[in-house]
Amino acid sequence: MTLRTTVQRHPRSVRTLAVATTVVCSLTLAACGSGSDSSSGGKVKLSFSWWGDASRAKATEDAVAAFEKAHPNITVSTQYANFASYNQKLATQIAGGGASDLIQIDWGNQSQYAKSHTLLDLSTGPGKVDLSGLDPKFAGSGKDGDKQVAVPFGQATQSFVVDTTKLQSLGVPVPQASWTWDDLRTYAQAVHDKSGGKVAGISDPGTTWAAFQSWLLQRGKQLYTGDGKLAFTKDDLAQFWNFCTDLRKSGAATPANQTATLVSGPAEDPLAKGTAAAEWDYDSIYASHAAATKDTLALLPLPGESGRTGMYAKPSMLLSVYARSKHPKEAAELLSFLVNDPKAAAALGTSRGLFPNLAVRKQQAATATGNDKVVSDFEAANASQLAATPTAPPKGDGQLITLMQRIYGAVSFGQQSPEDAAGSFMQQANQILGQ
Repeated sequence: MTLRTTVQRHPRSVRTLAVATTVVCSLTLAACGSGSDSSSGGKVKLSFSWWGDASRAKATEDAVAAFEKAHPNITVSTQYANFASYNQKLATQIAGGGASDLIQIDWGNQSQYAKSHTLLDLSTGPGKVDLSGLDPKFAGSGKDGDKQVAVPFGQATQSFVVDTTKLQSLGVPVPQASWTWDDLRTYAQAVHDKSGGKVAGISDPGTTWAAFQSWLLQRGKQLYTGDGKLAFTKDDLAQFWNFCTDLRKSGAATPANQTATLVSGPAEDPLAKGTAAAEWDYDSIYASHAAATKDTLALLPLPGESGRTGMYAKPSMLLSVYARSKHPKEAAELLSFLVNDPKAAAALGTSRGLFPNLAVRKQQAATATGNDKVVSDFEAANASQLAATPTAPPKGDGQLITLMQRIYGAVSFGQQSPEDAAGSFMQQANQILGQ
């Protein structure tokens, strides 16, 4: 995630017109994307946008190139940005009627876009996508009622990314997979103490909405009720923030100014900068973390509570066809290729987590090397520990992610107590959700 204000574009020299169209789109967001008919002489030009960093962009561009080779009548212009900037621009594009033909969406925004009729139904009509190769329950995470409005682009789960090189240099053992939150406290404090206060054991997870979700799941609770209301209390949130605050004050977790960089992407995180030895994140981001450091990294399951890790199979992100696309059939073909085809799997690796198609995923895991093998092995080792995937978050979930970052930021800078901040969060969150 980052707060960049410009869309990054991968150069594609053979697509001058497509790139030119993308440039104009970034300047006048409401005027482009799929809003103009780009067919000529039997050729179709699609637009595709997603979020991610340069390493994910390379993998995605390679997958798109494989699609174009298999579909010579279709060319694809692409654009990407990091998380925060991408979502802001996508919202603006949708409001102006000019989003890309194929868009990557966050699970937290799915309900909002579905309710506003922004996403095409992929279970019928010209945009129908074959999902027979995906786990039906996992594919169901892209449903809004009876409509398949999105398809998971990868399976991820929650993890801690650990710098084993750093731990070895400090003489701190890598935590065991069965660790608890008390073990995490002990480990993180040892890193701080043995580094003379130069390195925190973990990046403070207090700003992370999804980390709080795992904390709740470990305690038999949920973020939301079935009808989209908050399912936790002020005390639940205050307890989580008090735990994080204690870690921060002791130096076991990063200070506020370093924690604030967590929205800037792996290359700017405390883990990459060497000021933290571990960080909460999805395993689908592992390759980006690995690319940001020369140290050796490893993945660990989350610290548990009462034998529960709070981890589950989550769509790392989803693909949707824009409802106003002039080329829904071709956009659906691109989507289907990206979630089903072995050539797409070879290009994408685990840059978005495990590949959606189960048969292809199995083939991929058998020959995986490097970062892909780390992620595949991690998922396999923890498959039995995964809780049931929750239903798609309600409209407003994306706003709560930002709200948590802002309010806990005030806590970490000493401007509010965890209890007062939790009360403020609950009040504002209820307003956002319309409660």
